[in-house]
Amino acid sequence: MRVTSIVMAALWLALPGVVRAQGLEAAPEHRGFWVGFGLGGGVNLSDFADGARAGVGGYVRLGGTISPKFLLGGEISGWGRDRSGATFTESGATAIAMFYPAGRGLFVKGGVGFAGWAVSATAGSTTTTTTAGGFAGTVGAGYDLRIGSNLYLTPNLDFLFHTMESDNGAFAGISSGQVLLFTLGLTWH
Repeated sequence: MRVTSIVMAALWLALPGVVRAQGLEAAPEHRGFWVGFGLGGGVNLSDFADGARAGVGGYVRLGGTISPKFLLGGEISGWGRDRSGATFTESGATAIAMFYPAGRGLFVKGGVGFAGWAVSATAGSTTTTTTAGGFAGTVGAGYDLRIGSNLYLTPNLDFLFHTMESDNGAFAGISSGQVLLFTLGLTWH
């Protein structure tokens, strides 16, 4: 997982220069419907997942354009990890707002919604799953790198914050979770 994080960070830093050198960084045309998805790595910053830190992460988002600088939509994001025979997942479904300060390229985003946590453990032929839900919040930043007429390569850095409504079983003593996601995605505007 450490190698994946290093590769993602290197791509994040290198791609803007490569795109400028190739002349692809024309102003994005934010209009109408948009959709995007991304995959990468994530770091659990809380006590959730029994101390498991590194895992895989990703998102799917879609929405509509309010103006060239302001987009509204929905996002499903998550993190997961297998550890000691158990699978830990933390996910959120949020309403998001994305703001492009310069009208292109760099954006910041934030959103609120619902969180879901799950732990699945297998013993022999029996799988037991414990779930919990609560509040989800997200803040993040990214950059749309134009690679086609309506297609953008989108490196993202997102911070997910989730709280639980109740503690039970596998979640005893845990009230919140924080995950830092590093993803590389594709976005169609």
